[in-house]
Amino acid sequence: MRTIFLSYRRDDSEGQAGRLFDDLVEQFGADSVFMDVAGIEAGRDFRKVIDQHVASCGVLLAMIGKNWTDATDEQGRRRLDDPMDFVRLEIASALKRDIPVIPVLVQRANMPAVAQLPADLEGFAYRNAVQLTHARWDSDVQVLAKALRPYVDDAKPGSASSPGWAQEHKSP
Repeated sequence: MRTIFLSYRRDDSEGQAGRLFDDLVEQFGADSVFMDVAGIEAGRDFRKVIDQHVASCGVLLAMIGKNWTDATDEQGRRRLDDPMDFVRLEIASALKRDIPVIPVLVQRANMPAVAQLPADLEGFAYRNAVQLTHARWDSDVQVLAKALRPYVDDAKPGSASSPGWAQEHKSP
């Protein structure tokens, strides 16, 4: 099964990422959406788990808030410039594997320009983005969900609107 991988910076778009995760789980089911806090069991090496999930996902959503490009670490260095930054690794890994990467703009953020990105993320600047706004959240999420359907194997038309869908597809 192909899943939706949700990539985000906690200090940039944690609230929106959590809200989107909940909405996508409602649309596609819990097994179809991966977010680090909900998808990594205690005691597991999160680096390996994240790599496995990026490698097997059908699409990666990169949440971009106002501070995504300029976020810094404890020493004041820009996080995107660190080759071991997890957000950078997630997106670069998906791009390298030719996995669709959809920028999800929140907080009225803009797409980063090529000049703002490290070489392994330059292709990210050319991805068509989706914007999620607070005022139009529900309708914006519906537009995104429609765009995601082709990338998720088990998503069936009408699955979110059919209350019995989860029970019908539970394993015995």
